[in-house]
Amino acid sequence: MIAKRTKHLKLGLLPRMDARPRAKGGWTFRYYTYDRKYINLGHDRAEAIKRVLEMERRAPDTGTVAELLREYMASGSFKNELAPRTQDDYIAASKEILERFADMPVDDVKPPHVARYLRVERAKAPVRANREIALLASAFQFGIEHGYATANPCRQVRRNKERPRSRCPSWEEIESFCVTAAKKGPSSHVIGLMAKFIALTGRRRAEFLNLRKTDLGPDGIVVGFAKAKAGDALRRGLIEWTPALRQLFAELAQLDRKARDGKSAIPESMFVFTNRDGQPYTEQGFKALWSKIMGDWVETPGRERFTFHDLRAYYVTVLVGRDENPETHANPATTRRVYDRRRVVKIKGSA
Repeated sequence: MIAKRTKHLKLGLLPRMDARPRAKGGWTFRYYTYDRKYINLGHDRAEAIKRVLEMERRAPDTGTVAELLREYMASGSFKNELAPRTQDDYIAASKEILERFADMPVDDVKPPHVARYLRVERAKAPVRANREIALLASAFQFGIEHGYATANPCRQVRRNKERPRSRCPSWEEIESFCVTAAKKGPSSHVIGLMAKFIALTGRRRAEFLNLRKTDLGPDGIVVGFAKAKAGDALRRGLIEWTPALRQLFAELAQLDRKARDGKSAIPESMFVFTNRDGQPYTEQGFKALWSKIMGDWVETPGRERFTFHDLRAYYVTVLVGRDENPETHANPATTRRVYDRRRVVKIKGSA
């Protein structure tokens, strides 16, 4: 627990520490034990604090943002209430937050510090900065509820303005991207087929990176929902088979893939989209291959980069254009705001 303020706060003392002025100047530091006895700690403040930390086995970062984040990310609020993808994102975001706030006492963090982080410290990555401050805001809220903090400075600062993406690749672009991927070899070919899979189904990466062969049934493909919160009723989706999906999986099955030794076949796996070890791609591994393929694809003049996220936008745009529900988000308004990238919207007359 972060200690309460003491009358010697200006000296930066820990709870149960006491400081008495010396006749010759300076202080004599003492520790008040739980059985109401004083232990002399000497005249060196730093050494006195170290002794108290050792006696109480407290971490050296007690009272700081570093401790607050550590306690939050070890809590049930973090592990049980957040989706796995959100947890991973927050863990990645903590690096930048700790680099600038780690040693700051929790109560010293004020709205101007948060605003400077958003506008100055992370000016080159404004959208990412919003996600990082979301972590800090959640940690402070946890701190308020558990006695680590008295206020949440993040709540008083507006986030950086985010401009929704408008890029929506065409099916011809997606097809040509897959051709480029196939030319780079079997592993890149798998990434190309994964790109086509999301364009055809609108699923998040987290929803099919671990797709198992047993999820492929006669009626369709069973997938989970990555954005489901802990505690929510378990829901599964069934993607009905289409000729394009059947062709995609047939192409995947025909790939002649070798293990890392370049000779033997990859190990038999329960997963559908696998690396050369027969295991699902990690986020890092997938992103690395995607970046290389995209780099080759955009070398052709006239081509514009698109993200894996833009492929979901393709799917939503196509289905919304047919007046169908894409079932990509729990809130239909969010689906339209983020993913509907139609350049022309049909407007019906009143008569």
